[in-house]
Amino acid sequence: MAASCGGPAAPEKKAVPPAAAKITNFYASPPAIHKGEEALLCYGVEDAKWVKLDPPVEKLMPSFTRCFSVKPEKTTHYTLSVEGSSRGVDVTVGPAVPKAVEMIRLFVADKPEVAPGERVTLCYGLVKAKSAELNGKSVPVAERRCFEEQVTASTTFRLVVTGEDGRQQQAELPVKVK
Repeated sequence: MAASCGGPAAPEKKAVPPAAAKITNFYASPPAIHKGEEALLCYGVEDAKWVKLDPPVEKLMPSFTRCFSVKPEKTTHYTLSVEGSSRGVDVTVGPAVPKAVEMIRLFVADKPEVAPGERVTLCYGLVKAKSAELNGKSVPVAERRCFEEQVTASTTFRLVVTGEDGRQQQAELPVKVK
């Protein structure tokens, strides 16, 4: 007969299996770019010991949420893998698009706030512009031009510029009356 310490035997402890690694999200933003532009690849994983990206861009670590930049030269299919799981996403690369030239290089006031009836100096600078209007009135196209305006009530000056290619840009400049 075996001796016991007087109590029932302790229940056996069952080992809890580790949770399976999973990819919670993997996406590209934006999913379509023009050649020379960047996209963000973002991912999230749970219970992962490692994370792998194919084609490799940089060393990845398990993370609930992480984003990094990619600049593929051509349409690329990226595959994110963790132990036992993988998911893919495409970044579509279209032809290069020339960057639009900013026609309004400068639009400033010497004071953002003035007394009623006080004058404010406004300056603007334009490039590759065919015409310009300030609050609906035609103004000269110039690389740099400054002039004074009397302000009696809070207002927003609106500069609208039309480029040589017909494209328009606008800028707004609020001036407050105290």
